[in-house]
Amino acid sequence: MARVDVGDDGIRRFVVRHYRYDPTRSERRHVIVDAFDNEAEFLALLESIQADIQRRSAAGEPVDRNEHASGTVYEPGHHRRAATGHLVRRMMEHGVDPRSWVDAQDLPSNITIFGIDEKARSRPGPVGRARRLVRRWLRGAGRP
Repeated sequence: MARVDVGDDGIRRFVVRHYRYDPTRSERRHVIVDAFDNEAEFLALLESIQADIQRRSAAGEPVDRNEHASGTVYEPGHHRRAATGHLVRRMMEHGVDPRSWVDAQDLPSNITIFGIDEKARSRPGPVGRARRLVRRWLRGAGRP
């Protein structure tokens, strides 16, 4: 099997997760089982975990009804982009404009930064009102 390190951010990796009770953290969560550079081995491990869950259930062993196997694919640079996205969110929560600090290609696919240029900031009217609304949203109700 071509197992790889889950944290190796330089390669594409297929990560197998098992939703189960984690005794180290005393909670149910997705526990990373293994990572592969090959989709066929990834699918084989997923199927074996599902078969084990079904076997235990058929044998009458206690099995959590939510227990299951799942997986995801991490593209190269996934962890770096996720860390950058976290930084951008924290910067915006603290009122810092992240555009001068972050390059758009380093952002995850679910984050986009847009804003108003310096000339438009001082201009009254709809642009100023929109800017104030966005600021109010970021400070208050918009945050989870």
